[in-house]
Amino acid sequence: MSLPVVNNSKVSITSRCAARAIDLSIVFVLDVFLPHPAGVFLGFIYTLFQDAIWDGRSVGKRLLKLRVLNAHTKQACTIKESALRNSTIGVALFFAIVPFWGWIILVLLGIPLVIMEIYLMKNKEHGQRLGDVMAETQVFQE
Repeated sequence: MSLPVVNNSKVSITSRCAARAIDLSIVFVLDVFLPHPAGVFLGFIYTLFQDAIWDGRSVGKRLLKLRVLNAHTKQACTIKESALRNSTIGVALFFAIVPFWGWIILVLLGIPLVIMEIYLMKNKEHGQRLGDVMAETQVFQE
């Protein structure tokens, strides 16, 4: 398998946040249109494995031409890497299964996590967020 052609410059935070917003809108649609707790659970599953769907791309990343690759081998993000890199947000999202109080916990955990993730994307040399550091992955512009 040949390595993908990628641009090695740091991906903009705006592009990454836009891709995440698209992916979170999918989670929201699942939660709204499927019965509880099935919608939340499927949204949680999508959140964990989204970056392994299309050769290192979630729906949002595919639309914005971003790709998650292993930082060392430059191979597409695996299912295991996707689950590890998205576990930071996934853990907060999991609380949405619990009506009312779960959503409060989601907000209380989610806001600081998002702030930390954006801080790391801005300040780390290669724009890696906490999940990328844990999974040894990096987001590239195609």
